[in-house]
Amino acid sequence: MTEAHWHLLFNHMPIMGSFFGFIILTAGIFMKQPMVRKTAYCVLIFSSLLTLPAFFSGEGAEEMIEDLPTISHRLIHEHEESAEFALWLSELLGILAGVSLFLEHTRHKLASVMSILTLILNLGTFASMSFVGNSGGEIRHPEIRNEKSAESEVDSTLKIQEDNHH
Repeated sequence: MTEAHWHLLFNHMPIMGSFFGFIILTAGIFMKQPMVRKTAYCVLIFSSLLTLPAFFSGEGAEEMIEDLPTISHRLIHEHEESAEFALWLSELLGILAGVSLFLEHTRHKLASVMSILTLILNLGTFASMSFVGNSGGEIRHPEIRNEKSAESEVDSTLKIQEDNHH
């Protein structure tokens, strides 16, 4: 398998992990169930760890497609920038989930406050991860882009390639 395969395999996991972690943590908070909250923290920790191979396989995936026709370097750059921000959010979320898990396990008085903070950061992380996933999809799938920007992006890429051949 190439790095592009690994990138495609791993990049969905942090998005879905943060989504399911959000659902489970919300349920645990409203149901006042420590075991459900602990489960959510474990999902979020695991999800933050899976962000690492998704992120680090991106460079190899880029090298495989960057010279293909109709590939936009602008879209790749935007995807890389948003992925770096999402990586930091995800790792921060993983740390916060770890601290929350510890506080929940020790029945610390701050456990409930930390669960709310974790939930808030989780929501932001999921939003950021979703944006990254969509921007990655736009690189190879012009059908999900805004039609005008997709057409102009393809036209400008083809024009650059034609100019390079002359």
